[in-house]
This record gives sequence, structure tokens and C-alpha cells, in this order.
Amino acid sequence: MDIGRYPESQIANGSSLPEEWIESFVGLLTQTYFKQTEKDHRFFDVYGQIFEKELVVIASYIHHDDHLAAPISVFVSHDIVDDKKTKSALENLVNLVGHIYDDVFANEDWSEFNPTWTENKYQENTFFYKVTRENIGLTLQAEEILKKDGLI
Repeated sequence: MDIGRYPESQIANGSSLPEEWIESFVGLLTQTYFKQTEKDHRFFDVYGQIFEKELVVIASYIHHDDHLAAPISVFVSHDIVDDKKTKSALENLVNLVGHIYDDVFANEDWSEFNPTWTENKYQENTFFYKVTRENIGLTLQAEEILKKDGLI
């Protein structure tokens, strides 16, 4: 499954972002949008991978009781240049995702989903992002089942 901008065939297997970073990001999103998450009865789920060419972070806003209810997922990709710039990019990525969710929560009827990668310059970094209804957790579970059964 291609979670980033590059086809799986063009990248080496990625490694997960450190669990501490993921937990910190989830905590920040939860703290920042606490009233909204309580009102909507939703939570944030974050997934991140570092590949040879890019890092990808996906933040999904998922319903507590109905995991099949369509989430709002923000996919963000950043090209890997060097470790110093990647650390800076991760910090800016957190702020960019926050700005996107600020827009989402500012309008009750928000529905500006964009399933294609859009370039965005933020701070000193160039990011690519898309906003979808995909539940990345379910997608990854389905992929594991298909791999286990030899279907992919």
C-alpha cells in the first residue's frame, strides 16, 4: 500500500517514527482540541513512517464508538534531505497539521477533502498533504490480513 507520495516499488521498507514522538503528537492534538474531541466523541490516531526518500505522518480524527464512521485523516509527506532538516521538518509538520485541523474545526460543515497530494510551503519546509476519509488503522490491518493470506 502506498501511504506516501512515492510508489512502494520506488522506496525501501520504512521504519516507524519513534513511539515517544507519536505519543507526544497525539497528546498535543488531544490537549489542543480537547473540547472538540469531547463534543464529537472522537480521538486522534497518529501513524508515522520514515522511508528512504520521505517521511510520512498521518493524523486521523476517529469516532470512539464507531471505527467505521468516516474519519478525517491528514496525510503529510516531506522529502528526506538530511537528519538536521528532518528534525526541523517534524516540528513544522506538527504545526501544519494543527493549522489544517484548525480549519476543519472552524466550520461545522467542513467538507473540503482533497485526496490528491497538494504542495504547501510552511516555515522553511516544503510539505505535501492530502485530507481524506481513510482510516489508516483499518487500511493497515486489512493489508496485514491480505499479506498473511498471500493475496498481496
